[in-house]
Amino acid sequence: MDPVLEAFHNIEWRYAKGDPKALEGLEERIAVAGRKRSLITYSDLVRGIAFKLPNLGEPTLTIDVADWRELDRAIVGDFLGYISMRSYDRANCFSSALVVSKNDGTPGDGFYNLLKQLGLIPNLKSKKALDIWAEHVGKAHTWFSKH
Repeated sequence: MDPVLEAFHNIEWRYAKGDPKALEGLEERIAVAGRKRSLITYSDLVRGIAFKLPNLGEPTLTIDVADWRELDRAIVGDFLGYISMRSYDRANCFSSALVVSKNDGTPGDGFYNLLKQLGLIPNLKSKKALDIWAEHVGKAHTWFSKH
């Protein structure tokens, strides 16, 4: 088995498996950005998505994109990691590479933490991290533009 895919399958997904409808909505927004060969900000990705997660105390969570909380970041990060696992399995790319900060147009620490967790980089500030990000942006654009 591919060691990256094996590492993905060893991750415990706390939120992403709990709401198939939110997962589908996020994947579709990433796919639209990919087909346009563009990127999407975290805020645009989640704006208006109602997360219905059984392991939260509240029945529905809608992220206030003007006031991100740690829980919001944890939920979105979990979904993006899971989405990348699915796209890597299907298309050999981390589709979450297309999701970036509106401040500087690069992914957040969650993306780099995932790369580290998968054993692809030694630390978050590695030059290799930027190279992998750029590589997967290109792979995702190519894949989504054909599918």
